[in-house]
Amino acid sequence: MTAAVGKLPVTEDEWLARYILRRDHVRPDGTVKPDPFIPYKRVELSVTRHIDLEEADIWKIGQTVANKRASLLHGRADARVAVFLGQRLRVAAAPLIDDPNHANVLGWPPDKQRQKEIAVEIVKEVHYKEKPAATP
Repeated sequence: MTAAVGKLPVTEDEWLARYILRRDHVRPDGTVKPDPFIPYKRVELSVTRHIDLEEADIWKIGQTVANKRASLLHGRADARVAVFLGQRLRVAAAPLIDDPNHANVLGWPPDKQRQKEIAVEIVKEVHYKEKPAATP
């Protein structure tokens, strides 16, 4: 993981992680509900790019995100950038000190109902990974 990643353009074949901090955001069958893909307050959605990261690094960043929010990390929902582009959204690198791979999904409509409709389509294409037991 290097700070230089934040300077790389985001490409449509990249994978992104959206961290799941609430158990009720995942159904018993392991599918993700739309809720974690609805932008919170601001009309952008925070994600982490997989580029140049090992699996353990992705989980470490997720744990940092959970710690900042005083929440538990339950898992992550991974999706390709193309999924967001297919919904007329865009993904922009937005590096943070503790997450140089941070990015924002932008271009959401301000209407919450429309955001939910888009999130419903996105979750059809995500892959849920439960947090491994060995992750701190």
